[in-house]
Amino acid sequence: MKVLFTGNIDNIAYSCAKFSRWLGTEAEVLVSSAEQQVSHPFWEDDEQTASALMRSFTSPRGWQVPSSLLELRGIFKQYDVVVAMGMMGIATLLLKRPYIAIALGADMKELVFEKSLRGRLMDRAFRHAARLYYNDVDHLPAVAAKNYQAHYFPIPIDTEKYRPREQAGRGEGLRLLHGSSLSWSLDWTPDKELHRRTLKRNDLFFEGLARFRQRYPQLPLKVVVPLWGPDKDKAPPLCQALGIAACVEFVPPLNKAQLREEYHRADAVVDQFNMPRLGYNAMEALSCGRPVLGYFTADLQRACYPQLPPVLSAGSAEQVAARLEELLEPQHRQNLGEAGRTWIMAYHHWEPIVKSLLDQCRQLAGN
Repeated sequence: MKVLFTGNIDNIAYSCAKFSRWLGTEAEVLVSSAEQQVSHPFWEDDEQTASALMRSFTSPRGWQVPSSLLELRGIFKQYDVVVAMGMMGIATLLLKRPYIAIALGADMKELVFEKSLRGRLMDRAFRHAARLYYNDVDHLPAVAAKNYQAHYFPIPIDTEKYRPREQAGRGEGLRLLHGSSLSWSLDWTPDKELHRRTLKRNDLFFEGLARFRQRYPQLPLKVVVPLWGPDKDKAPPLCQALGIAACVEFVPPLNKAQLREEYHRADAVVDQFNMPRLGYNAMEALSCGRPVLGYFTADLQRACYPQLPPVLSAGSAEQVAARLEELLEPQHRQNLGEAGRTWIMAYHHWEPIVKSLLDQCRQLAGN
């Protein structure tokens, strides 16, 4: 059986192809030129490892779209099964045989509700999939509203690469890593209401950090913040205005190897807010045995997991400050880290997730 994974957002498709190879299935990932600008497999693994799994495709523009779609159809027909993630599901409508679709984000939460050609095609792609998955717990309202027959697909995590190890250079005080995309204002997008739900609301964290700092002005405190995302230029002035510039270190965007090192240096990792779910960074940090501060809603989590994630959840600046106080206790941090690793091993270990997906692929391929 030969499987093609498409729609490489956050390198999830690439990782699934890699894990499939580990399980003995011939698999590749198709990465468009546009995707390579925002989520390149070389950021996850070294070039030699990643390039062996990759097929490249030039993203079409304007008049190139029809011929490029025919080219895509030709590529798809070389595989027994196509697993289409995100908007690549639209392209799989060209196939005359079953495919698997996996919703990754705004495709399910926003696009399928648009009264546009893309919106109608995305909805059609999800409805025509032989099996439809969603990978965010906050996809559930859209799944219900659209009456999709869909199944939850937990993000598969490489629990060997992201595994606990002794914390390097542990000093006094508190060291945090806040690696999520910086996104809290609405003036970078023309459709404010549409994107309001997808904002990370990092400003809530910075405001909570300022309150925490006022309560513990002498505490050795360092917060590492990679500068990326639509509001990256607003973050330093905001921290300056809040009086926390001295304890926040802004660094360039990190690749996965650098990010993994920062997980192990941090006492805790800060995830996203506003969106009621855990981000990819949170999953990796939990797998590394690091405590995580973020935001989730219990009802959505319980709909997808038998057990709530052991994550410090905060929905306001004051709650952020209170959760940071909890992190001052070393034993509490250790307990959270161990519980997080256990939770990831139970629900996000790559092997059972990808085995189940490949079982579905075999059924479609008739193998």
